[in-house]
Amino acid sequence: MSNIPYREHLKDCRNLFHYRMIMVNYALQHGIKPAAVEFMCSKNTIRKWLRRYAEQGLKGLNNMSNRPKHSPNQIPYEEEKEIAELRNLLKKISPERMRYEFGIKRSVSAIYRVIKQNCISRPKWKKQIKKNDLRAEKAKLRVFEKIQIDIKELKDIPNYWPYMRRHKLPKYQFTARDVRSGALFFAYGHTKDSVNASTFCSYLLAHLKRFGVDIKKVNVQTDNDGAFVGNWRVNSSAPFKYIIEQIYKAAHLRIPPSAPTHNSDVETSHARIEEEFYDVDEFNSTGELINKGLTYQAYFNIVRPNRYRQMKSPLKIIEELMGPTDPYLLVLPPIVLDEHFELYESTVKSRSGGHHLPESLSFADRTGAWFPGRAGTDPRIG
Repeated sequence: MSNIPYREHLKDCRNLFHYRMIMVNYALQHGIKPAAVEFMCSKNTIRKWLRRYAEQGLKGLNNMSNRPKHSPNQIPYEEEKEIAELRNLLKKISPERMRYEFGIKRSVSAIYRVIKQNCISRPKWKKQIKKNDLRAEKAKLRVFEKIQIDIKELKDIPNYWPYMRRHKLPKYQFTARDVRSGALFFAYGHTKDSVNASTFCSYLLAHLKRFGVDIKKVNVQTDNDGAFVGNWRVNSSAPFKYIIEQIYKAAHLRIPPSAPTHNSDVETSHARIEEEFYDVDEFNSTGELINKGLTYQAYFNIVRPNRYRQMKSPLKIIEELMGPTDPYLLVLPPIVLDEHFELYESTVKSRSGGHHLPESLSFADRTGAWFPGRAGTDPRIG
């Protein structure tokens, strides 16, 4: 045998059972004392393994559990039964409530251990399963059936903030996103108020209507920001709601308070546009911001694959569902809403919903070059 003491083998040997088997076999052939000398251990160690081998056979040469035979803190069977019955009766009751409301005099972790051992814990709703369920629900929607609208603050973006201060750029982005296709539209504002929100909504819905979208089947979903709903009261009214429901005959949906996940599509787009646009570009004037914003929007809607939507762009999804589609449906030039009050004013005055888009920016860049619109249609006409 090697000249390694037995105690060192305990640290390094991966198969102690085999080593002990050799040790016991040597002791049976040559005696306890020669075995102790050969394996560099005490005679009591040899006696211990000989005794275990005699009592249990080869199983006795394995390591035995160090778990104590008696635990003074073990929960009695009657108390475990009480915890299990209470959980089965009230289903979703937590260990904390069991302890503080029902007088179970055990720690929260001990109560949870009893619940788990008795197989009465609730299975976790895994995140991926939840995502798949949401995908299935969203796949049932029609294109532009549900549009989420939200307002993003731009003044807290480190890369954008110096340009905003130096060139007096807009502080807010008004964002809309179609839930089914993921199509993204946005505009800018210096203030976050109901007039700018209403102007953006009118600008967006007029654009969709021009390309043949049935606005009466559109559901616009927002949070409970004052720009959208006026105030916190249930029966509160605001110009934003009036334009959607009275002018365009669409529906305005409000999500529960403090539940941003209900608007997850538009919230996700805020994270993407910050990472891919505001954090990496330069903005030396409002015109430059608008031109670059238009370029990013066209890239996002027409070219960029969306991993959440099977690596398809919004245009690809719309074409699969609706057939050949004019790509300019997905190009809504960003505007500074504060400078286009006439959109809001003309919409409110005309219950028919027809009005003129701002001539300086509707389908035009800052150089005045018009983008080609639908055949035979002047893009400046609502």
